[in-house]
Amino acid sequence: MDENFTQDGLFNWRELMTTNVETVKVSGSNRYIWICIPVFNRIALTLKCLSTLNAQTHKNFTVVICDHGSTDGTSERIKLDFPDVVVINADSTLWWTGAINFCVSYVLQHAAASDYLLTLNNDTELPANYLSELAAYSSKYPHAVLSSVVYDIATGKIFKIGERQNWLTARAVAVTFEYDHLADEENIIEVTHASGRGAMFPVAAFRQLGLYDQQHLPHYGADDDFSHKVRRAGFPIYVCKSCRVFGHVEVNRMTIARNQFSLTRFIEYLTSIRSAANLKVRWWYGWNNCPKVLFPSYIVLDVLRIVGSYFKHFLLAKP
Repeated sequence: MDENFTQDGLFNWRELMTTNVETVKVSGSNRYIWICIPVFNRIALTLKCLSTLNAQTHKNFTVVICDHGSTDGTSERIKLDFPDVVVINADSTLWWTGAINFCVSYVLQHAAASDYLLTLNNDTELPANYLSELAAYSSKYPHAVLSSVVYDIATGKIFKIGERQNWLTARAVAVTFEYDHLADEENIIEVTHASGRGAMFPVAAFRQLGLYDQQHLPHYGADDDFSHKVRRAGFPIYVCKSCRVFGHVEVNRMTIARNQFSLTRFIEYLTSIRSAANLKVRWWYGWNNCPKVLFPSYIVLDVLRIVGSYFKHFLLAKP
């Protein structure tokens, strides 16, 4: 068997996380980080995530979890195994945005002005130097949002580095460290937005701008939307090469809808709260962030693209 894989056939990402990735040479040991994680069931993934946080070399942090309606004993198990974690209980109507807003609201009540807030998903696992790298880069770029490189935990391959939104073409263009890094820093890329899977903000950004848009973007799109808002307020967004998150890149309901062709599935693809192709999500994400002069062309091109990609998926599918 390939030495990079475990006996279960899964990629041994813990070996990858010890490979040589150039780290920042600035100390951030005095940085205090509040880590916000919304959870709904999937207790096994949550416990793994918390275990990797517990093993961090940087110890100045507090984890705040919003358990919005889990039925698998998530809250009780967290309190038993990780008593220092703050657990906020809420109901299942919140979805991602409502749950993360509960976490952020708690942090705003307790954080110092110089603290930082990190958003994570519970399906992520982290190298032991993850927080120390974020803290160090926050010393170098104190007014910036710091985003992570996401790896697929099953394969060890990079899943996503980051993107730059082009409103004219209605596309988010992927970036690479080889071609898009800062002129004076080859391990940093400036992007236009950041996902909730490993993005660290100065707490000051939330004090200045408020919370995520729960009304219009209850599940998908709220993380990207808020980061656009933060960037417009003068906080640059940097992807840090040595800040690595390993995520379970799994099949979601949108993928299922695309794999089972029918009118019902197509409607679900465009309307489900679980779908990133949800037309309301697409509208409000564009309306909140696109220059208004470009919005009519943007929304038309965006809708045409997501509808076209749905049918293209089946036309190109192997029999």
